[in-house]
Amino acid sequence: MSIAAESFVEQFAVILEAEGMPRVAGRLFALLIVSAEPQSLDELAKQLDVSKASVSINARFLEDRGKIERISRTGDRRDYYQIGDDILERAMEDRMARVRRIQRVIATARADRVFKADVVTRRLEMVDAAHQHILEANQRALDEWRAKRRKTPSSHKAR
Repeated sequence: MSIAAESFVEQFAVILEAEGMPRVAGRLFALLIVSAEPQSLDELAKQLDVSKASVSINARFLEDRGKIERISRTGDRRDYYQIGDDILERAMEDRMARVRRIQRVIATARADRVFKADVVTRRLEMVDAAHQHILEANQRALDEWRAKRRKTPSSHKAR
């Protein structure tokens, strides 16, 4: 791995770790972003200088969350991993799902009138309105991105 790739992988991993992702998962995700071809567990372990077991656990973690995809190659029993073409869409959908979960919790609290103080009621309304705004903005951005991708010739798509 080049020095530039190593730097990218480490910097990206630090950012993802701050968002709650395990460091190795962040490194693995970043490495796959800058890998032109799908990578086997052995190749990933060697490049990241971690055990194959660690790569396997973290690859499963990322795959379960829709961040990477596992593929196979004809005549090869090994699994390979890559970043899917729709990674941005998946990430945006995942973030929007988290916002919707927050909104459901707020809606339940508001409907049950759990909190009696006017200041709390107003705060919940404000937080709910902010999250609704975030959802609408993200949905517009996602729709625009999908439209842009449809217009982009497949030869220009990242891969």
